[in-house]
Amino acid sequence: MPIYEFRCTRCGNIEEFLLTGSSARIEMKCSACASDELERVLSRVSYAMGSSAGEAFSPSVTSRSCGPGKSCSTIELPGHSK
Repeated sequence: MPIYEFRCTRCGNIEEFLLTGSSARIEMKCSACASDELERVLSRVSYAMGSSAGEAFSPSVTSRSCGPGKSCSTIELPGHSK
């Protein structure tokens, strides 16, 4: 279920709301000042990676030289295809 963060434009308080497809008419108000003037805040994402049926689901990092005294890195994410 998606939990979204909103900041009250009146007092700056940050609220979390659980929004589902059927909650389109949910009343979102600031618990600190009761304002309905909220703006969505970009939140950090948290996720877990594991393995299944012998497949590795961890990112891999490859470092290489990309010029005199410089190095570059490539990160390959699991499930990503080129």
